[in-house]
Amino acid sequence: MYIRRNVFILFFVTLMTVLLGCSNHSTPSNSTEPPVLTTEIRKITLSQLKQITKDMSYKELIHKLGNTKDIGSGISIFRYKFANGKFLDINMFEHDLDAMINEDVYQHIQNVLKIK
Repeated sequence: MYIRRNVFILFFVTLMTVLLGCSNHSTPSNSTEPPVLTTEIRKITLSQLKQITKDMSYKELIHKLGNTKDIGSGISIFRYKFANGKFLDINMFEHDLDAMINEDVYQHIQNVLKIK
């Protein structure tokens, strides 16, 4: 009887640890942490890209283009894909979604628009 109870307690504690470890720990929208985006690379169009302005925050940029996969390690790199199969990578050095998009990021988007 004593062994069964200990096995049950051990099983219950292990199960609760696994369940709590797998629960969704979403961050609040005002967090400075980059969002855990998706595992899928989002397809975008040039018309979406043309909506990006110099005075947007990263949060607004992601809202316009949609959630996508973060392929970065140490810095956030949001990867988007065009219909022709080419990729657009947007680097976020600031680690603050409310920060304005970097001038280099904006110029990179403008250069992509010129090429297309």
